[in-house]
Amino acid sequence: MNKKYFWSLLTFMMVVMMGVGFASCSKDDEDNGKEVTAANLKGTWELCHVKGSALDDDGKRITFDRDITSAMADLAWLDETDFIDYVRYEFGQNNEFTCYINYGSGFTDSFQTKYTISGRKIIIDEYMDQEQMTVEQLTDTQLVIHSNDTEEGYDVHATFKRIK
Repeated sequence: MNKKYFWSLLTFMMVVMMGVGFASCSKDDEDNGKEVTAANLKGTWELCHVKGSALDDDGKRITFDRDITSAMADLAWLDETDFIDYVRYEFGQNNEFTCYINYGSGFTDSFQTKYTISGRKIIIDEYMDQEQMTVEQLTDTQLVIHSNDTEEGYDVHATFKRIK
């Protein structure tokens, strides 16, 4: 697995596990019947809620169900605590996928790759691997994805709101 992607995924999982905040994700539109197409996904989506479970560093399963606006994350590889302003997914033209993680210090980390769609699954190319996410809900304003990996020990339902 690409080292940059690994750190981005690890940071995302830290946001999932350590996220705190008080935000609301609009649930005005309860229709999850929108077809999962590149045209319907196109745009920028910001993480606003996570629910699920993951293994902590000691192998203990933790569960979470929280809204996200920003989060404190203990970034062990930096040996400091950083402030994470946001996590964003951008689905662009020609099936381009970009993940942005913005740190409060003004530093934004990102990685870009390609994605494909198979039914309600979004398949993100990870160089030698592929990450599959199932779209549980897709509306004009909200994207809910389910991602799990038994090997890595996480099972997450992430809600994103469209910002562009």
